[in-house]
Amino acid sequence: MSFPPAEASSASAPGLAHGWTQGPAQGDAQVLERTDVRSGGHRAGYHIHVLVVGDNSRQIAGPLTRDLTQSFPNLCFDRIQDLNDLDAFFEDLGDDDHVVLGVATSEVPNVDALIESARASSLMASTQWMLVTDQEIHTDLAVCTESGHLASVVRSPWTVPLLSGQAYSSMRRYLEECGYCGGEILALIQGAPSFAVQGPILEGLDLNEAQVVRELLEGVERVLGPRPRIILPRGTHLLTQGHRVEAVHLVLEGTVSLHRDSRHGEVLAHLATSGPLIGLISLARGESAFFTALTTSEATVVRLTTEQLQIALTEDPSISTVLTALAIRSLTRRLMRAEDLHVENAMLAEDLERQKEELAATLEDLRATRAKLVEGARFAMLGELSAGIAHELNNPVTALLRAAGHLRDDTEDVVSSPEPEACLNALNSAMDLPPLSTARERELQKEFLPILHDRSVIRQLIRAGLSDHTQAQKLADDPKQLLAFQAGARLGSSLRSVLASGERIIALTQSLKGYARPDADERKEVDVRRGIDDVLRLTSHRVHGIEVVCEYEDVEPVLAHPSKLQQVWTNLIVNAAEAIEDEAADLKARAEANPASGIHLPARGHDEARITIRVAMDGDQVEVQICDNGPGIAPEVLDRIMEPHFTTKAGRVRFGLGMGMSIVRSIIADLDGRLLIDSHPGSTTMRILIPAHHVHEEES
Repeated sequence: MSFPPAEASSASAPGLAHGWTQGPAQGDAQVLERTDVRSGGHRAGYHIHVLVVGDNSRQIAGPLTRDLTQSFPNLCFDRIQDLNDLDAFFEDLGDDDHVVLGVATSEVPNVDALIESARASSLMASTQWMLVTDQEIHTDLAVCTESGHLASVVRSPWTVPLLSGQAYSSMRRYLEECGYCGGEILALIQGAPSFAVQGPILEGLDLNEAQVVRELLEGVERVLGPRPRIILPRGTHLLTQGHRVEAVHLVLEGTVSLHRDSRHGEVLAHLATSGPLIGLISLARGESAFFTALTTSEATVVRLTTEQLQIALTEDPSISTVLTALAIRSLTRRLMRAEDLHVENAMLAEDLERQKEELAATLEDLRATRAKLVEGARFAMLGELSAGIAHELNNPVTALLRAAGHLRDDTEDVVSSPEPEACLNALNSAMDLPPLSTARERELQKEFLPILHDRSVIRQLIRAGLSDHTQAQKLADDPKQLLAFQAGARLGSSLRSVLASGERIIALTQSLKGYARPDADERKEVDVRRGIDDVLRLTSHRVHGIEVVCEYEDVEPVLAHPSKLQQVWTNLIVNAAEAIEDEAADLKARAEANPASGIHLPARGHDEARITIRVAMDGDQVEVQICDNGPGIAPEVLDRIMEPHFTTKAGRVRFGLGMGMSIVRSIIADLDGRLLIDSHPGSTTMRILIPAHHVHEEES
């Protein structure tokens, strides 16, 4: 191929002393016709394709196709006018075909739309594109710039050596990415034309200062001619970490940030120190991008490929001096920034270590304070229960004294009885007989009344074990036997009352001791059912008038502090009882304030007030449900019920500190348990789930 001699070139033409394109020529029409996909089709027997897009309306597509076909005679060049012809281009391509390069011209209305449409086909999904343009500014390159499919931008008119060199580099990179090695690539596209600009990549370069940027751009444009300015919107990726760097971007206006991905997420590495030349070092070293470069404002950039930089440096050696000086200055600034960051990191590490120690001390103080708060709340609850406990003790003590007062007379009657055997039988029967229901006792009284005639005597004999007509008739027929049976029954009943009262007192005191006894540091196995029973004994006066139903299944023990668990049960049971009582008090006050309003029913309707306690296994967890049929908890209150110092009892006789539910939650959380609340008018369920003891053993 021949080129115009140097003297034939325009005196003002920049660039090489030879090699400028001839521009439009007579043979262009035949080239356009031969390569037009719509008329000529693909070149038979050729599987390596280069797609040229342009309608020659600006006299670019014709000369461009001519120069490329002359530079690469062994390739199939196909031309379409715009993206609407893409389907016709792909129609005749097979699995063995490769589109190694796409060449767009500024005759295409929207380059981004063209490249994205071509990428939709698997045949051009990874093909690189070259733009040949006669325009000063392009605003249609943001997408292909960000995706990395824009290989280079060439200004029209062009130099054939530069054009062919860039085309060959892009085609070779494509085939390398497809897995072809050097020999296979030479067999497919042969070597680069002898006149093509090829050379090593520049190394160790970077820029930062605006004044020298202008000098660099002026030097490049002295060689390559005016460079098109590309305007990119904010958020455009110039480089992507780990991806191949195809060109550098000279930032004339706007800002670019450099980010680095790490295991902790994306880290901003440089903003003020990014510099105006993006991607040079990675491009020069042939490495993937170390940073992700992102425009942080609208930016005006000039795109320069390896070949363009090479030819500029070859033609104007003074540019090398500028690049070297700025590389040292830029690297120095980045090194100083790195040293500053190192010092800042060291200072931050010291501050973090000090704050860590302070937080550890604060956490320990909080734990101690919470432990004291839990202990104080336990004894506060114990003090609140003391009046009820005294009442509970008073009943068995009174019964004990009453029974003891009758023991002397009852004993004398038994000792002096002429029928000691009858007395002994009645005494044993009265002591051991299981309790009868009220209905059964009335039924027996009705049966024996025609025989014995005295209701008090009949009641006494029934409680001593009298249960059939024959025995009743014998006693009625033998007054001595009847008197002996009565004496033994009275003594047995008194002894039974003494024993029952003593057992009740012992149970209360043991429950009280278990509640008040300080816990050891280590947890131990706890049967939640026994703890709930102890709490029910201590709080029986608080649930007076409320039916308490216990539904227990066999459950495994949990690993806990017994007294802390009892705090949980006490708070939840007392809260349930107080909710029912407060609802009744509110209804009574409303009725008294407005007698004409009629009867107001509680949320449970006509049902009796009830608290139901269920204990069962739920998988590997012990589940305790404390349910009441009170008024329920309002949704706005439910959201805050666990907050410290939040109380719904202010203004009532029972003034709450608002710490009960907060303490309940913390105790359950310490056991790795969960507290779930389901509430609506007429039903509130507190559901507590605590891991069984064997779960803790397995974890240990």
